[in-house]
Amino acid sequence: MDEHIPLAVREALALQKPAFLLGNVAADARTNGDLTRESTHFYSYDRGITEHPWRVMVQQNPSLLQPHSAAQRVFIAGYVAHLTIDETWSLEMLGPHFVNQDWGSNQFRFLMLHMLLISMDERDYKTLQPWQASTLAKAAPDHWLPFMNGRILSEWRDFISEQISPEGSSQTLEVLGKRINKTPAELRATLDSPQIQSDLWANITPELLATVEASMYQHAWEQLLVYWNESEVPAHS
Repeated sequence: MDEHIPLAVREALALQKPAFLLGNVAADARTNGDLTRESTHFYSYDRGITEHPWRVMVQQNPSLLQPHSAAQRVFIAGYVAHLTIDETWSLEMLGPHFVNQDWGSNQFRFLMLHMLLISMDERDYKTLQPWQASTLAKAAPDHWLPFMNGRILSEWRDFISEQISPEGSSQTLEVLGKRINKTPAELRATLDSPQIQSDLWANITPELLATVEASMYQHAWEQLLVYWNESEVPAHS
């Protein structure tokens, strides 16, 4: 774990690793629970971001600054990291390089955004290790979120852990295909097209992507620490 994070915090996160892994992916469980993006990510694309979304989350749900257990605190820390990564992505990649650019039609740029997301997902999928799936599968939500119940979190935990297990297979093409009305086979053919690859990386260079990803990572651990320092678990937990 990154040494920018103080040892005491790293140790606390490591002790509750299943909760931390679930927290890192839980915001996207809305797709499994018929929730809106704003109710789980605490911002909307049409109004933009004027405050850290995790700040909005705790303003609306102040009990999250007083988690009832060490596991819940670690889970929320992971959730904060996820929201901060999405915030940085929106402000440094999505807005300036897709929404506010004119390299092709809106429809074309929307398609290319998904090509980029799938490319990143497939790159990262190859780096997963067996312990991540088995550890995530052990997460046991216990009233961790006031706006998302344990059943939704548990179903999402299983959906992700099954995909990333050594015996599993990614469902990214199926999930993202629904957003743009394409079958997995159509998405695969589009992604593998030399012309699409050329158009994508001509406008979103690998250097740009690396810069934004580095920023996402740094902001995530910085805001995680802010949450950690402001939150407190009761002594009896």
